Amino acid sequence: MGATVDQAYIRRAIELADLNAVRVALYAQTHDPEISALPMALALDDAQRELLIGKAVAWLVDNASTERLPRPDDAELRTLMNLATKEEMGDLEFEARRQLPAFEDFPFMIEWDGPRAEIPEGFRIAIIGSGYSGLAMAVQCERLGLPYTIFERRPEPGGTWSVNRYPDIRVDTISITYEFNFEKDYRWSEYFGRGKEVREYLEMVSKKYGAFDNTKFDHDLQKATFDEARDVWVLEFATPDGTQTVDANYIVNGVGTFANPKFPSFPGLESFRGQVVHPSRWPADFDATGKRVAVIGNGSTGVQLLEQVANQAAHTTVFQRTPQWISPRDKYGQAMDPEITWLIENFPGYWNWWRYMAIAGLFGTHGFIVPDEEWVAKGGKWNAMSDQLRADLTAYIRAQTGGDEELIAKLVPDYAPFSRRPVVDNNWYKTLTRDNVELVTDPIVEFTPDGIRTEDGTEHPVDIVVTATGFEVMKYLWPADYVGTGGLSIHDFWSTDGPRAYLSMTVPHFPNMFMLYGPNSQPLSGGTGLPIWYVIWSAYAATCITRALQEGKTRVEVKAEAFERYNKALDEEASSLLLMQDEGAPDKNYYINEHGRMQVNAPWYGPEFHRLCTVVNWDDLELS
Repeated sequence: MGATVDQAYIRRAIELADLNAVRVALYAQTHDPEISALPMALALDDAQRELLIGKAVAWLVDNASTERLPRPDDAELRTLMNLATKEEMGDLEFEARRQLPAFEDFPFMIEWDGPRAEIPEGFRIAIIGSGYSGLAMAVQCERLGLPYTIFERRPEPGGTWSVNRYPDIRVDTISITYEFNFEKDYRWSEYFGRGKEVREYLEMVSKKYGAFDNTKFDHDLQKATFDEARDVWVLEFATPDGTQTVDANYIVNGVGTFANPKFPSFPGLESFRGQVVHPSRWPADFDATGKRVAVIGNGSTGVQLLEQVANQAAHTTVFQRTPQWISPRDKYGQAMDPEITWLIENFPGYWNWWRYMAIAGLFGTHGFIVPDEEWVAKGGKWNAMSDQLRADLTAYIRAQTGGDEELIAKLVPDYAPFSRRPVVDNNWYKTLTRDNVELVTDPIVEFTPDGIRTEDGTEHPVDIVVTATGFEVMKYLWPADYVGTGGLSIHDFWSTDGPRAYLSMTVPHFPNMFMLYGPNSQPLSGGTGLPIWYVIWSAYAATCITRALQEGKTRVEVKAEAFERYNKALDEEASSLLLMQDEGAPDKNYYINEHGRMQVNAPWYGPEFHRLCTVVNWDDLELS
């Protein structure tokens, strides 16, 4: 046994565990037909539940070990994946998901396709940013032996997790899906990691996999100009020692979507005598004790920080512009049970299948965003799945607010769930019911020297304003200027209908440049968790770079016609989805840009988008 524990401890571990993951991990070890016949965990009756727990405990008593299992062959793996969700997946789905259990050392990463090319002297890949996406590209470069340098404007790794330090910041997807699946030994202290631990995790990854020593911190990119004569990018950085200029053969941008805070511009703001705080600029010495605090915004950030602010403040006024669908998460805010940590380390395969099952909840989300005209004709709002979720979340609001009808009327959105980014509840609804917390839905008209005036004429006295107003998500690569061929600025190129890219990664007239988490990159449905996508996009960039090196080419660029064709298809695919319809309230959604175009998301079914990003269509690219 990997660690000395008694049978009662093992039983507690299994009872706390994801029983779907237990079922698959145990079947993989035993091929017990009684285990394979069991339904999904939510459908287990008492006898079936006891059968599964009893068999798992008995097996672990005799077989617990710290052994790491090899990858099953494809036939066995597919059997286990079908068993996990009790569904027969197609080939497209299997190809997209087969590396999710992470039995491989470096899932979703590429190796050289054929002989390793000779790397020219002075060759360099410039990676901009050392958050999740930048680190994913760095590790991919390490695997291939490609020279690279990360340029990070902060003094540490972490990206948005370095910038944002407001109270109760944490991941809103369970931590095992918000980690790199090539790092198998990190043990989170909470089911949903807090910001400090995410920063520590990213610094650990940076140092363990070689990226840290190849990072130049305090380097803020100001301008990148493509030198057409040499096929290199000339990068200008602001540093503590002044402007530094660097040449790079390729740029891989890992600057992310949430890089630039969105500051409010209300009339009279400059006259306000109190303190104004954006969550991405949270003061280390922030103290609201005895103060009157306004929190503007109820997105993920505003929902996370409200309770902690209200715990300090004498009075807190929440200014809600648009109601959100805010949902609970099991074990959100809870410390990781030590029994689960033991299980991860001593039940071979459990970690792999827990990861898989945690991500599997995303497989069916496509159903929430596609219309059902027959359902609507019968009186439904969008489709059966969506309307049921709407009813469930409305019931949750009612329960959290104690049935306060006046408050409920302000909180229930008039659009369908999944229209906007899902928000996870951090006792936000319950905090609104406190005596020292007030919800205001009247629009803000102006700031006054001592408070905020709303449209109904009320002046709300305020000492501190927290502007949880989000980020400038439409300003990709901003504020740095990127100048491509013919002296074209990328921000000018995007001025007509907003940022666009081919496969979210490349733009014509900007050769040898890739974006990770670029325009239209975030899958709407059937996805696999963002850290995995960062690796997938990094592998695409690396595939293009390694092939160019093998062929002795110095330039990789998407063809203009391929770029236009892809984006036309993307817009057509998006046009029927929830976010673009009245039921999806596109006018209230930061996923839709000012030109009425879907900006943040990829509208494709997740496995199809995976295929597009992993099977390179070389006819769409020009290598020269």
